Amino acid sequence: MKNRPVSCTGARAHAKPAFFANFGGPRMPRSVANLVMGEEGALTVMFALTASVMIGTLATALDTIDVANSSSRMQMALDVATLSAGADLAHFSSTTGANLAQWQADARAYYDANMPTGYLGLTMPNSNFTATVTGSPATGQTIQLSASGSVPLYAPYIFGTTSSSSGGTGSGGSGGSGTTQPTTQTISASNSALRLPKSTLELALILDNTGSMADTADGSSTSSGASTKLQGLQSAANTLIGQILGVSGNDSYIGLVPFTTMVNVKGSLSTNGSWMQQDSSKWLYNSTGVTISNWSGCVVEPHDSSGHIEPQAYAPKSSPGFTPWYFNVPPSGFSIRYYTSSCNASTSVNPNPAVIKGVPLSYYRGSYGSATLCSGGTATSPTSSWSQTTTSTNITYDQNGSSSDFLPCSIQPVVFLTKNQNTLTSAINSMKAYGSTMIPTGLLWGWRMLSSDWSPAVAGSNNGWTSSSDTTLPRPETTQGLQRVAIVLTDGVNDPGTTSGTFPMPYFNQLSQGDRNLKSVQLGLNGVTSSADNLNTFQLGVCSAMKNSGITIYAITFGKYGTDSTSVKAQQTMQSCATPGNYYHAPDNATLNQIFQQIAGNLGVLRLTQ
Repeated sequence: MKNRPVSCTGARAHAKPAFFANFGGPRMPRSVANLVMGEEGALTVMFALTASVMIGTLATALDTIDVANSSSRMQMALDVATLSAGADLAHFSSTTGANLAQWQADARAYYDANMPTGYLGLTMPNSNFTATVTGSPATGQTIQLSASGSVPLYAPYIFGTTSSSSGGTGSGGSGGSGTTQPTTQTISASNSALRLPKSTLELALILDNTGSMADTADGSSTSSGASTKLQGLQSAANTLIGQILGVSGNDSYIGLVPFTTMVNVKGSLSTNGSWMQQDSSKWLYNSTGVTISNWSGCVVEPHDSSGHIEPQAYAPKSSPGFTPWYFNVPPSGFSIRYYTSSCNASTSVNPNPAVIKGVPLSYYRGSYGSATLCSGGTATSPTSSWSQTTTSTNITYDQNGSSSDFLPCSIQPVVFLTKNQNTLTSAINSMKAYGSTMIPTGLLWGWRMLSSDWSPAVAGSNNGWTSSSDTTLPRPETTQGLQRVAIVLTDGVNDPGTTSGTFPMPYFNQLSQGDRNLKSVQLGLNGVTSSADNLNTFQLGVCSAMKNSGITIYAITFGKYGTDSTSVKAQQTMQSCATPGNYYHAPDNATLNQIFQQIAGNLGVLRLTQ
């Protein structure tokens, strides 16, 4: 029996599932009710509910990330600003008034430089940034900075900015109240730093002791009771010493180097050491009748066989070494002529002036080489004393150009590195203003006060700075945390002198060897020092070598300077001498005191405390 085909329309035909009811043919439009009630509608509703939760969760995550990043960036910017603002204090003489306002503006600028405006939508009103400083440079300064702002949030716009709480009674009743959700998040940061005086310090105060320091800073008369520049310097230096050594637990040492054309080291260096040549045949001047026992404390710088002197600290073991300084005149002597204001120079001429040995050229007054001799003006017999008296004028003149009883090496002696505040203040208060200016001389001895080659531990017995019981001073340059600093102050210009004898010739000072030539292979100097230019060049050579050895130099010009080229070059030389950023000019005593206090604050360290 053959199988019969089954009719699709017959009673035995299979029914199509509802899903395929219209498969292959046009679909009929669906109503909203049918969509919701159908299977596609269920999926749509489920996706809508899930998507809103997913988007809200993503927005919350983004908000969390933005808040964390903004907060972290704000704290970082504030940390940098705190340290920078602490260092910036070195540029202000006080922390009040206009200085405080400028410092606060600087602190905000440091913050803004590291926190871009509108970072992740952050907004911060100016009033939300504060910067304060308390304390003093000597005892320590506390810097405190704070900032706060708001970051926009995205999640509230997804979940709604108003939440409701249900408290109704009855079916469908709503008795709750809505709560507004915040659309921003507040973030804040704060920090503080402590600026403390540095506890490991070796400081050399290289201070002008010359005659012009007896004048006032503005050139006015002292008869009205105005303080002299020397009095202002003494007050400011003593204050700085008290600020540094007055800090409990400090490990700081301070030395004093007064200078004119001379520096007196007697009492701090031994006359028995090999650092100074004992053989008079090697001395660079007429040594007849003088011995080491008569030495007053000044020495001549080492020169090589060609007469060159270099900008070096040298060392006690250097060869050739230092020689004791006396009159340091040319061995062949020189002529002395006299005149007085009452003399008739055109008729009073002595063609055969006496040749004098063993006394300084500054004894001579007049035009060197062609002067006239007043009738009645006669030379006294050569003696071992420095100042000589004319029989006609009864006025004494010494190497430093002073008509006084001061001898050339009677300048206040140096004080080697010490913690004893009384020793330092006593020496500073004993400084007397007289003499002429050669800044390199002071710098060289300040350098030696900070050079470990000059410690007895390195130099050996009777050599180096024997005035301290601590034979390790100056400490080795490699000492961890050691800060070596020189402060050099002058109110004048390097003075090469004139032939009139009222100012020192270059060879009547510690840089000399008996002639005018200031020679240096390193600096290219090989000529007569007829102006201050060569001395300025030599000074810059010394400063450069000091800085290269790791010494920080603060340079200060003090008082009224002219606009002439010599004065301008002198200030430029001092500015170039300083470590960059460490040059100051003090027009008066009050400003000088502020500068010294500012430097005291600079000799500190800064660290974050929170």
